[in-house]
Amino acid sequence: MLYLNLVSNELKKEIKLRHLYFLVKKISSIVLIITIFLVSILLVAKIILQNNFNKVVSQTTLITKSNQTYNVKVREINNELSFVSMIQNGYIPWTDIFKDLAVASPDGIKLYSLKLNAENKTIGIKGMAKDRTSLLVFKTNIENSSYYDDISFPLKNILEKENINFEINATLNLEEIK
Repeated sequence: MLYLNLVSNELKKEIKLRHLYFLVKKISSIVLIITIFLVSILLVAKIILQNNFNKVVSQTTLITKSNQTYNVKVREINNELSFVSMIQNGYIPWTDIFKDLAVASPDGIKLYSLKLNAENKTIGIKGMAKDRTSLLVFKTNIENSSYYDDISFPLKNILEKENINFEINATLNLEEIK
């Protein structure tokens, strides 16, 4: 059997090129279809993720808004507690000094003026003593107290014998009082 190929060389080349063209066209079409499919999947995934992100943002915003009121209340309470703490730290129990003065005052001593200064840590006591002896006992009692330092007892306080108007100034030992 004899096979004759009557197709010219140019035509053979053209046929080969046509086959190659159709093969490339098919491969390109398949790649294009796969690419379109993948892009559509990615687009759907992006839309789903965007919706979930929007939901999360809206929920977090609501939580943040509700927590802001709590945060404001907590800040207010903390400020009030700080203020109360500041007041408590600055508190001086003056009643202890009054009690100490009452115990230190013997019969015959009447106090009519007390000047307490927390900033300068001073006390000024004015009063009237029935006699010099009760005044000296009062002075000794104050000197023996741990609440007072640097006691100023002017000499004019003891020049008279009876009905003595006296004035005593001292520095307060606030560490002892607290």
